[in-house]
Amino acid sequence: MFLVIFLLVLFLKEIISFYLDIRNLKYALSHKEVPEIFKDIITDEDFKKSQIYLKDRVIFNLWSKTFDFIFNLIFIFLLYPYIEKIVSSITSSFILQGLLFFGIFGLINLIISIPFDLYYIFVIENKYGFNTMTPKIFLLDLIKSIILSIILGTPILSLLLYIIKSDPNFWWKFALVIIIFEIIMVYIYPILIAPIFNKFTPLENEDLRKKIIELLERVGFNVKQVFVMDASKRTRKQNAYFTGIGKSKRVVLYDTLLSYPQEEIVAIFAHELGHYKKRHITILMLSSIIFYVFYIYLTFIVFKSAPLSKYFGVQKEFTLLTYAFIFASSFFYFLNPLINFLSRKMEYSADRFSAELIGTPYPLISALIRLVKENLSNLYPDPLYRTWYYSHPTPSERIYHLLTLEKEVKKDENNNSPN
Repeated sequence: MFLVIFLLVLFLKEIISFYLDIRNLKYALSHKEVPEIFKDIITDEDFKKSQIYLKDRVIFNLWSKTFDFIFNLIFIFLLYPYIEKIVSSITSSFILQGLLFFGIFGLINLIISIPFDLYYIFVIENKYGFNTMTPKIFLLDLIKSIILSIILGTPILSLLLYIIKSDPNFWWKFALVIIIFEIIMVYIYPILIAPIFNKFTPLENEDLRKKIIELLERVGFNVKQVFVMDASKRTRKQNAYFTGIGKSKRVVLYDTLLSYPQEEIVAIFAHELGHYKKRHITILMLSSIIFYVFYIYLTFIVFKSAPLSKYFGVQKEFTLLTYAFIFASSFFYFLNPLINFLSRKMEYSADRFSAELIGTPYPLISALIRLVKENLSNLYPDPLYRTWYYSHPTPSERIYHLLTLEKEVKKDENNNSPN
């Protein structure tokens, strides 16, 4: 019975995923005109190009998901048991067996994923002028990622394997280690990890830097330096973000964003600042902790109660736990709409913060329209698809929300004005 449930959850997840992708594409292609709110900026040619870009990405995703699902089934029924036998014959050490098991799995998974990554970056993204990455940078990024995975992954994985083997009720210790590791990573990422892949230099535009620092001081945010990241060596897309916690906090602007008017950059920055000021980062971190605990506990229950050895022919705790994780991750896929609903609420709140801090919503509206045009965003995402996958409201929704704020401000001003 468990095998039926296991496979049903896996297949249902894939069916819904395929259905939503196809539904989203059909919905977008069914529209023939640029939305009214974008007509002054986005041409019919831009609109058609964004639809073709969406079509190429959806077709790629469907093929990618198909291969991923097939390989997942091959791993589940053939490769995991086979790899377990291989590592068991190499060493009697449980921890070394586990490290070899996940190392071999990771290597195979990496080899399978590379052709898809290459095609997406150097064919699709190149076709639409987004990619600036060279094969050399791709290879260096790959090598760096592998080295980092070994350096960071080996000690944490060894500790987790020790916990699994030494404590029958390991789930809470497992969760605690994962949570502590995540917090440490958030702290060290901006100062140790990110600089391995990108250069971060102080913002040289003194006028823009002063405007950003002024915003920080107005809300009592203690960051004195603004960094520019050389994102242009990989992409032409734009972004700005806060990163780190405590003394590792940083403000980062993509160098691709610096071509925008200063008032738009400041508005985007104010939006990101809103996430911190509204404690969204803390809320997300606490939510992640709750999520990890629930996720690991469900995995533990499946690990303990499901007849995994009987159905899949595996014996080692790390292999059994892998099957339990596969089931739990498939189950949590169905919570995406709830998680993204909460995220979209935070984005609206950050937009409001930006408009109130700047004193007007129009620079952010202008930046959103520019981002939509330059990133060839889907102007007509399917409602069900965006409910399931979108962590941000659509640009149209955000713009209308910002315009509503402007009307509310004017109404309040009129009500408060003397007769």
